Parts: sequence; C-alpha cells; structure tokens
Amino acid sequence: MNILDRIVQSKRREVDALRAAGYYQAIATVSPVESVASMAESIRLSPTGIIAEFKRRSPSRGLINGTADVERTVEGYASEGAAACSVLTDTPFFGGAPSDLARASRVAGRCRLPLLRKDFIVSREQILEARMLGASSVLLIASVLTPCELADFAEYARSIGLETLVEIHASDELDRVTGIGADMIGVNSRNLADMSTDISHAMRMGDEVAARCGGAVIVAESGIGSIEDINNLRQYGYSGFLIGERFMRESDPVHAFHVFLTCS
Repeated sequence: MNILDRIVQSKRREVDALRAAGYYQAIATVSPVESVASMAESIRLSPTGIIAEFKRRSPSRGLINGTADVERTVEGYASEGAAACSVLTDTPFFGGAPSDLARASRVAGRCRLPLLRKDFIVSREQILEARMLGASSVLLIASVLTPCELADFAEYARSIGLETLVEIHASDELDRVTGIGADMIGVNSRNLADMSTDISHAMRMGDEVAARCGGAVIVAESGIGSIEDINNLRQYGYSGFLIGERFMRESDPVHAFHVFLTCS
C-alpha cells in the first residue's frame, strides 16, 4: 500500500467516525459565511496567479513549520499579492485541521482573499463543511475518486456555492475530468503515490489540458521554486501556481513570499 492509499483509507475512516458521531449533522445547522470570493476569477485577474499555501507538515518532508500562525500568514499572503490561499485541513498526515480554515476565513473575508480547502475529499459532507467554514473552493483529486464521484461532488459543490479545483497527475485522468464543469484544473507535478516531484511533468501536460478543458483555469501544483518557473509554466497555458513548501519551510512564510516576488 503506497502513501496515497494509506491517506485515503485513513480519511474514509475519519469521515465515517465523524458521521457516526453526528458531527456533520451538527455542522449542517451552522450558518455559512455569506459571501466568498471567486478563486477562479481572482487567479484570472491576478498579476501573480499565486495560490500561497498554509501547511504545517507533509508525509514526504515531515514537519515543515510548527510555529506559523494561520491568521497572520493568510493576512500577509493577501497583502503581498496572493491570488488565493490554500489551507491544509488534514490532521494525521499534514498537521492541519478544519479549525485552521475557520480561522483563515476570518481574515480572508476582510481581504476578499479566496480560500481553497485542501484535503482528501471523499464525501459530500466534507464539501458542505468547507462551505460552512468559509472556503471559496475545494480540491477534488481525480486519482482517489471514481468518475461518478467526481461528477457528483463537482455538481454538489456548485449547488452550494463552491468552486472546484480538480487535480490530475497522469494523462489518462484527463478523460475523467473533462465535461464535469470544473472551475479549475490542477496538474500536480508531485506523484502522490511516492511523493516524487518533477516540474517538467506539468510542462509536458499543460498544452493538452488547456486545449481540452475549455474555459477552466489551469493551475500548476508542486515543485515551483522561482518566478522563472512561473514564467516558464505560463507558456504552457497555466495561469495559477500553487506554492506551499517554498514559503512554509521558512520561519516567516510571508517574508519568504515577499522575497520570492522581489528577489527571484
């Protein structure tokens, strides 16, 4: 069993336990954040296109940053020109929590900064939870969902006012995501099965994804280390760039973002 299989298995157990405990029934009674900004539109209009990420750890790197404050970081990302912020909410493997998204939402609402809930979505309840906690969009990973689940989750997200970033890695996954109405298509240069990363993978897939996915915003994920990488990726049809560890591995992620923009 590879790392992705272990994560998804753990996530399904977690969702089942929360469902049995009545958590999702309780959160469904909470009033959602009234208005959230469009992540797809923000990327289109942004001069940077950067989706800056908040995450504490990863299966491949272990602890990345155990001290950064989510609210300060999100506010700083917004002030430095991020198009959106991705918040990891998985606990066992990434050290996050849904409460991180709720805290980020308090700041993001004032800044009109769109928030992506980044997690391993395996149920409608997680999508509703994301909406209640203030997300603008949710990540759907093609390799962990059936075609029927992908289509159903994308439609359900739309019905409650959320956008979707649908992530692919392998070329054969592209057939499964075309036609489901994804707002954004993400190409992950990291192979989630073994956590290896190769940014040239996104470059090889970019033109085909852009040609086949209509008006969807195309997002490059993982392995981006410089403005030069972003400029190269733009030539292959990308307008969004999800960057996490490049900033979070520094003690002050906001300063790292500033340096990235001004000194790359």
